[in-house]
Amino acid sequence: MNTTDNLWVITGAASGIGAATTKLARARGDRVLMLDVDEQAGNALAAATGSHFVRCDVASELSWETVCEQVRSAGSPTHLLLNAGVQVAPPSAPLDAYQFEAATLEGYRRMMGINVDGVVLGLRALLPLMQPGGAIVVTASLAGITPYEVDPLYAMSKHAVVGLVRSLAGTLQRRGLRINALCPGGIDTNIIPEAQRTANAAFMAPAEIAEEVLNLMTTDITGKSWAKVAAGKPAFVVRAPGDREAPTR
Repeated sequence: MNTTDNLWVITGAASGIGAATTKLARARGDRVLMLDVDEQAGNALAAATGSHFVRCDVASELSWETVCEQVRSAGSPTHLLLNAGVQVAPPSAPLDAYQFEAATLEGYRRMMGINVDGVVLGLRALLPLMQPGGAIVVTASLAGITPYEVDPLYAMSKHAVVGLVRSLAGTLQRRGLRINALCPGGIDTNIIPEAQRTANAAFMAPAEIAEEVLNLMTTDITGKSWAKVAAGKPAFVVRAPGDREAPTR
């Protein structure tokens, strides 16, 4: 495997989209710093792919301080994937546990800490370490640009990060950095409610979403929300009101 100067930092890297992107980046010869709270899975994947794993609670400022120490020793990140995410209830919970009035305060705060604080703290920690030419992808969700009645609070959290990406893009572009939000539909990951895994349910594979992450890391377009609605169909831009650009890849 040829090694490039590219350095990826990936949150939620031990499973799902993060793990698939780690494998894809390593197959290209890029270096990867994997971040996750699951030490067993993270260390196993790091050993299998030749990546470096650091335990990180993305909702913790202290964890991000540790990450910054690791990043400084490795060099400037060229690719940042802020991907860690959860829903408001655990996958084993019945669907009515995801509803607004049923959600626990503990579940809400945990979800917001990971889905929103994890993006904000990650950007605050790593933006000063990135050089012009770098690219950032935030894993949002189709629930970040459309209603999601199953888990309204999850939808709220993903709308928040889409708004942040759209609003930060101009500032970051002046620094030579690009940022986009990837908004996929149902992905076969461990945050899917088990009650949604019915015989008729179709979920996209994390590996296909990882390919979309790579596409967004290499595009010149910035500040957009990209919907990925079905396997085999490329992601497309869902423009914010007032956005008159019509970007193409």
